[in-house]
Amino acid sequence: SADILLNKNQTDNKPQNDESIMGKTIAINENDGTYEIFSKGHRNILGLYVEKDIILSTENGPRGGDEINKIILGKNYGWPLASYGESYFDKELKYKKSHEDNGFNEPIFSFVPSIGISEIIKIPENFSKSWKNNFLIASLNGQSLYRVKFSNDFNKILFYEKIFIGERIRDMKYDFNSKLILIALESKGNLGLIENLSE
Repeated sequence: SADILLNKNQTDNKPQNDESIMGKTIAINENDGTYEIFSKGHRNILGLYVEKDIILSTENGPRGGDEINKIILGKNYGWPLASYGESYFDKELKYKKSHEDNGFNEPIFSFVPSIGISEIIKIPENFSKSWKNNFLIASLNGQSLYRVKFSNDFNKILFYEKIFIGERIRDMKYDFNSKLILIALESKGNLGLIENLSE
């Protein structure tokens, strides 16, 4: 759930307040609608990938500091106290730069400057044999896709490759049967199709 900020200096503490669901990931019991806080300290998660016991999120930072996080039950990801970005409005407001030194979970990776991070998906090997265990991350400001490979424990990025598209990418999906990556292009409301012509 996104942190809806009440003031320009971005000091709203709801992501750290256990009485609020803002700035949290929550686990919902589908049978009775009850929920529990799964993790907290999030600013604005736009992408979520879940497979077995791995949960990855892509999260907008302030000015700089877009994050890829490995979401773990009970962990605190630091917002609005820790970020590798800076405030848009208040030059005096300084975020703690080390998450870990301040009792928070470090991101797997932080984009500085921000790319306007949005969706994250895993690309099956039927798209490309050379893209084994690769993910794509979309961006708004960066107008690009980022091909990413994580370590086996998802604690760090081994590499990323920037693939320039030239439009803000809001969402994407992979169609296994047609072997196409579908991207939702925000500026004109177009749908883009990416096909691998080399295999």
